[in-house]
Amino acid sequence: MPTDTGEQDKDFLPIIGEFGAYQKLLTLCMLPAAFLFAFSYMGQLFMILLPRKYWCRIRELENRSKEEQLALAIPKLKNGEIDKCNMYKVETNWSDINVTEADDSWPKIPCDDGWIYDNKRLTYPTISTENNWVCSRDTFPTITFVVFFMGSIIGSLVCGYITDHWGRVKSFFLANLCVLVGGCWTSMCDGFYCFNWARFVVGFGMNDGFMTIYILTLENVGAKYRTLVGNLAIAVAFTSGGALLPWIALWCGDWKFFNNVITLPFSILLLFSVFIPESPTWLLSMGKIDKGMEVLKQAARMNKKTISDEVWSNISQHYTSIYDDQKSQKTYSWLDLFKKKRRTGVILIIMVFWFIASVTYEVHIRAIFHLKADPFLVFSLSTLTELPAGIVPLVLLDRIGRKPVTISVMILCAVCSLLAVFAPTAYYEAIAGICGRFFIAISTNVREQWAAEIIPTVVRGQGMSIVHVMGCVGCLVSPLLIYTESLYNSLPMMIVTLISAIGGCIVIFLPETMNATMPSTLEEADQRWTLSVSSSSKRARKEK
Repeated sequence: MPTDTGEQDKDFLPIIGEFGAYQKLLTLCMLPAAFLFAFSYMGQLFMILLPRKYWCRIRELENRSKEEQLALAIPKLKNGEIDKCNMYKVETNWSDINVTEADDSWPKIPCDDGWIYDNKRLTYPTISTENNWVCSRDTFPTITFVVFFMGSIIGSLVCGYITDHWGRVKSFFLANLCVLVGGCWTSMCDGFYCFNWARFVVGFGMNDGFMTIYILTLENVGAKYRTLVGNLAIAVAFTSGGALLPWIALWCGDWKFFNNVITLPFSILLLFSVFIPESPTWLLSMGKIDKGMEVLKQAARMNKKTISDEVWSNISQHYTSIYDDQKSQKTYSWLDLFKKKRRTGVILIIMVFWFIASVTYEVHIRAIFHLKADPFLVFSLSTLTELPAGIVPLVLLDRIGRKPVTISVMILCAVCSLLAVFAPTAYYEAIAGICGRFFIAISTNVREQWAAEIIPTVVRGQGMSIVHVMGCVGCLVSPLLIYTESLYNSLPMMIVTLISAIGGCIVIFLPETMNATMPSTLEEADQRWTLSVSSSSKRARKEK
């Protein structure tokens, strides 16, 4: 086949249609996946919540008001807050005490009969309140999140391998099956160990339950539509799911019922796996030419495109030729991303940036919960920043590029984090924190699309998995950063300020992908990838 014909048919999307009925079907399937991704990613938070106030249960005083119980039996700390883990000890029965306020000289003992939880804002029981995961057990809720993200790390690696070697649809099915099974198992748990195992299974499928269909959709829409499609799911569907979560929890009134409500809809995604066609981009890159051509013809019919047999033959011969040339290297793994110096540099920068973005994003979410405000309202309002954060990339990415947008929002996030450190009041601190959340949300939205566009098709699933692993590591680290607040109140935001600025600097060296086709092979990616600050954007323009 002549070279010019091969180059003409190299990108089949202009031939079958770049955003027709076929691509719209994929987008419609991606929207509920993004909506439910918010449930699997953030739902656990509302299962392990603890109220801000709780104190030792003293059954003899339960017939008295909350204020009388606290004044008589519960010590106060130096900052004026009640002691959540200790109570006063008296030699006689509490009912025989005639005073209304405790004497500071009374001896103190740890709570020995459970706790009473203030249900003014947290109006439903959680697994943390049912099992008293407080005081000597106060690390248990954090451990459940660590286990959840450990499952996510392992699941990303396993599902990433399946995505690239068995197909996008199979990985999509397996990941959502794990979320469904793990979620149903969660509702059967009453204790710490059972809950951890169940959440590990949910975490195993959490990332790829969305990421596989995200990859499948992005690699099969035209370059000028990728920004719209990629950010639409996150801006609209993910934001809606996250903003609704606290109100679903309050409506359910029980953590197990809440878990069932946010878990059972994943069965719908399993049904999607039955009729969603496999990615033709992946099929052709893996040498499954006949199946790939079958999907392409189906897509062309859906898009109402009439294509001659000669064109179909040219496309088939072109991809057959590519596959034959690379037969000796047809089995790829994520290790191939580190076999050349340039590849190693690019993928390491992506991984470090994902770590930084994840740490910053999680710290901004968790820091808001430390404010003295309604956690359900604050969570819902802060999550709504994801909507404008998804719209900004739609407007800017295809006008000024991925790199300038990412650099700008990371620097602005650093500025907002620094302003939060020096904010004179809690009100201004909250405003600065929410603005920081807005800017880092833009960055996390851009990174999903940018990384998928940089990493070639043959290792895209595994490549996205290892950068997702770094994101999960960032999620694991974020609670430790929040804990540094006990050493110095503003230390978490000071650390976030520093690493956000670092993140904005290192992405300067990543290749710009605006208006460029997504690379299929590692060799094609090698020709585009560069560690030069300026040449990458010029190369992208030449691809246009």
